[in-house]
Amino acid sequence: MGNTELERLVRLANRMTYGANRRLIQTVEALGYQGFVEWQLDDEAIDDSELEELLQAILPTLAMTPQALYDHVVEEENFGAPQRDLLIATLIRRTFSPRQLFERMVEFWSDHFSVPANDLPVALFKFTEDRELMRKHALGDFETVLQGSARSPAMLLYLDNFSNTADGPNENYARELLELHTLGVDGGYTEADIKEIARVFTGWSIRLPGEFVFNLFSHDWQAKQVFGQEVQPSGIGEGELVLSVLAAHPSTARHIATKLARRFSADIPDPGLIDDVADTFVASAGDIRETLRRLLLHPLVAETQAIKFKRPNEFVIGMARALETELTEQSLLATFETLNSAGHVPFGWPAPDGFPDRRAYWQSANGLLVRFNSAAAWTEQLGPRSEVLRQATAIEAPIAQIDFLAETLRPQGLAPATRRRMLRYANKLEAPERPAALAAWLLSGPEAQWR
Repeated sequence: MGNTELERLVRLANRMTYGANRRLIQTVEALGYQGFVEWQLDDEAIDDSELEELLQAILPTLAMTPQALYDHVVEEENFGAPQRDLLIATLIRRTFSPRQLFERMVEFWSDHFSVPANDLPVALFKFTEDRELMRKHALGDFETVLQGSARSPAMLLYLDNFSNTADGPNENYARELLELHTLGVDGGYTEADIKEIARVFTGWSIRLPGEFVFNLFSHDWQAKQVFGQEVQPSGIGEGELVLSVLAAHPSTARHIATKLARRFSADIPDPGLIDDVADTFVASAGDIRETLRRLLLHPLVAETQAIKFKRPNEFVIGMARALETELTEQSLLATFETLNSAGHVPFGWPAPDGFPDRRAYWQSANGLLVRFNSAAAWTEQLGPRSEVLRQATAIEAPIAQIDFLAETLRPQGLAPATRRRMLRYANKLEAPERPAALAAWLLSGPEAQWR
């Protein structure tokens, strides 16, 4: 691939969203590179009310208070509702929301502060955490998300801090707080720091139906030594202070900058890019919008080719978006089944480090086979529900079908040799099956695996 302006814009759209389609490409061409970044960063100005109204209508649990949700799930024995409805809402939003960068950042923080929704108690709390924390502050500031995560019943239950007491300290949350959420594994902390921070967070617990509570009686009221500094006993204020210190720490800035650059640029980001993004993170006091602006407008991102291997959810949802697939039970089921086969169902990663974000984990013979098979199945079975395939079917000449599908599904351009191979292939196909087969070729070929 070259580096024409259209190719730069297509790369940008694919990096910032769950996949470019005709309407998105028109928008990015109209706004230009920087204009598109600014548009997506101002998520509150993007109207997604129609989609949210639809979601509220089909998934009334989304608007329930913690008490109402608890009653709905436990008292009325709708035990699968939290996991099911959160998954459905997440897939629909990623596919159809115009606030694409916002949805990407909701996923980013859900990976960063990973809590799997794989059993009833955690799923119940994760459902509320997604609404009240991740979706409210995805483009806010880092410390707000960090402080909220520490108080989240989902996190408190998953990492056992709900049972962290002065008489029986539990280090699980303290360890992951330092290694995963803030400083990073090489961020400069010690085992002693983990033990002392675990003492800091004694008494941080849960009260049903799903609320944070600070238990005075289980808190360790002795002084602690954290990073060589004495933390005087003040109750909940100790934990708030430690979280503020961690949020402002240079190692945290570098850790977050590296993960953002890896998500939006390359598995091994350029050190200069990480330095610049980390500097912005520090200068803006962890402002997520400012940090993303610096990252996405950086020349080392704008001019870099598509070298990021798509994770399965990016590939699958990108197919649905490119084909302009209608929202139906069939299309949702197809999305879920493909993600399940690929091992990438949202909120399904069992460990606290979140789904892997490197090619080595996802690029395998079986993983690629899932992609090829899903592209063939989607185009064949969901054709009547795809605006793109309906239009392609109305075109008679094979060469004209190829041109239309290439322009629609491969807007950055089609190599002449590929076009010739597609024409030879098209001439061997029966007319009714040709549009789906050609679309599957474009959607699952080598170029379609990268963003």
